Amino acid sequence: MKVNKSSFGWIFACVLLFILLGISLYLGISGWFFKNDFSYTTDLELGKTVSIDVKKNQANAISLSFDGSYLSGERLPQILSVKNSDAEQEVYVRAKIYVCTGSNINTDMGLVETINWQYDENDNYYYFNDLLAPNEKVALCSHVVIGENSSFVGHTKYIMTVIFESLSKEMDVEQIWGKNPVQNI
Repeated sequence: MKVNKSSFGWIFACVLLFILLGISLYLGISGWFFKNDFSYTTDLELGKTVSIDVKKNQANAISLSFDGSYLSGERLPQILSVKNSDAEQEVYVRAKIYVCTGSNINTDMGLVETINWQYDENDNYYYFNDLLAPNEKVALCSHVVIGENSSFVGHTKYIMTVIFESLSKEMDVEQIWGKNPVQNI
């Protein structure tokens, strides 16, 4: 078959369309892996006892999965503990809990905290009211409470995240956190 100048445009258009078809198929199939899915899972499930380690001037987080069948205000058994894994220094500790429901919206969660913790409504943190000694562990809560304004989809998995932060006693905790949890009880 002889190619003349008049059919060259058609051949070029067909080759270009074939390449574009291949690219769109590749992106369509690979894009499946990056779809936006709000059904999350983690290895840890709500209800299991969990302990997390922190060192001085460090933050650490733990995530727990649960399904959305819980109602607002419901209390769920959950023991969360934090351990000062620093062998030498006492640390200040605070914690925050939230659930990300997608579209970067955080919904409120509450804790039935142990007697050593105090909730601050201004910043939504729970503050340990003493210095945590080296290699010591303290329980944060016995239950988590679904927020009063929270609503979840029943057949969807969600992730509850608890962030623990610590500061060494040499740091100016009042300037960094806005309060001294040992003095402001």
